Amino acid sequence: MESLFDALYSFALENRFDFYALRDADERQENEKMARRAKEELIARGMDNAAGRLEDCLSTLTLLDRRAAFGAGLSMGLELGRL
Repeated sequence: MESLFDALYSFALENRFDFYALRDADERQENEKMARRAKEELIARGMDNAAGRLEDCLSTLTLLDRRAAFGAGLSMGLELGRL
Protein backbone atom coordinates (compact mmCIF):
# COMPACT_ATOMS: atom_id res chain seq x y z
CA MET A 1 0.00 0.00 0.00
CA GLU A 2 1.27 3.45 -0.92
CA SER A 3 2.27 5.66 2.00
CA LEU A 4 0.53 8.99 2.56
CA PHE A 5 3.79 10.77 1.75
CA ASP A 6 4.10 8.93 -1.58
CA ALA A 7 0.46 9.60 -2.48
CA LEU A 8 0.80 13.32 -1.73
CA TYR A 9 4.13 13.48 -3.55
CA SER A 10 2.61 11.84 -6.65
CA PHE A 11 -0.34 14.23 -6.53
CA ALA A 12 1.96 17.25 -6.22
CA LEU A 13 4.10 16.13 -9.17
CA GLU A 14 1.08 15.52 -11.36
CA ASN A 15 -0.93 18.60 -10.40
CA ARG A 16 1.27 21.28 -8.84
CA PHE A 17 4.87 20.85 -9.98
CA ASP A 18 4.51 22.63 -13.33
CA PHE A 19 3.07 25.73 -11.66
CA TYR A 20 6.12 26.13 -9.43
CA ALA A 21 8.64 24.98 -12.05
CA LEU A 22 7.50 27.70 -14.47
CA ARG A 23 9.11 30.36 -12.29
CA ASP A 24 12.55 28.94 -13.08
CA ALA A 25 11.86 27.78 -16.64
CA ASP A 26 14.51 29.95 -18.32
CA GLU A 27 17.26 29.00 -15.87
CA ARG A 28 16.23 25.35 -16.09
CA GLN A 29 16.40 25.35 -19.90
CA GLU A 30 19.82 27.03 -19.87
CA ASN A 31 21.18 24.45 -17.43
CA GLU A 32 19.72 21.59 -19.46
CA LYS A 33 21.53 22.94 -22.52
CA MET A 34 24.83 23.20 -20.62
CA ALA A 35 24.45 19.65 -19.30
CA ARG A 36 23.67 18.35 -22.79
CA ARG A 37 26.77 20.07 -24.20
CA ALA A 38 28.94 18.67 -21.41
CA LYS A 39 27.60 15.17 -22.07
CA GLU A 40 28.25 15.55 -25.80
CA GLU A 41 31.80 16.69 -25.04
CA LEU A 42 32.43 13.63 -22.86
CA ILE A 43 31.07 11.36 -25.58
CA ALA A 44 33.22 13.10 -28.21
CA ARG A 45 36.26 12.35 -26.04
CA GLY A 46 35.34 8.67 -25.93
CA MET A 47 33.92 8.76 -22.42
CA ASP A 48 30.43 7.43 -23.24
CA ASN A 49 30.28 5.25 -20.14
CA ALA A 50 31.25 8.11 -17.83
CA ALA A 51 28.70 10.40 -19.50
CA GLY A 52 25.95 7.83 -18.95
CA ARG A 53 26.88 7.27 -15.32
CA LEU A 54 27.01 11.00 -14.70
CA GLU A 55 23.57 11.49 -16.23
CA ASP A 56 22.14 8.65 -14.11
CA CYS A 57 23.65 10.08 -10.92
CA LEU A 58 22.36 13.58 -11.65
CA SER A 59 18.87 12.20 -12.32
CA THR A 60 18.91 10.35 -9.00
CA LEU A 61 20.13 13.45 -7.17
CA THR A 62 17.34 15.50 -8.75
CA LEU A 63 14.75 12.97 -7.61
CA LEU A 64 16.16 12.90 -4.08
CA ASP A 65 16.25 16.71 -3.93
CA ARG A 66 12.62 16.94 -5.10
CA ARG A 67 11.48 14.43 -2.50
CA ALA A 68 13.42 16.22 0.25
CA ALA A 69 12.03 19.63 -0.76
CA PHE A 70 8.51 18.22 -0.87
CA GLY A 71 8.98 16.67 2.56
CA ALA A 72 10.25 19.96 3.95
CA GLY A 73 7.32 21.87 2.44
CA LEU A 74 4.83 19.32 3.73
CA SER A 75 6.36 19.48 7.19
CA MET A 76 6.24 23.28 7.19
CA GLY A 77 2.62 23.23 6.02
CA LEU A 78 1.65 20.86 8.81
CA GLU A 79 3.41 23.02 11.39
CA LEU A 80 1.74 26.18 10.08
CA GLY A 81 -1.61 24.39 10.23
CA ARG A 82 -1.08 23.83 13.95
CA LEU A 83 -0.65 27.56 14.65
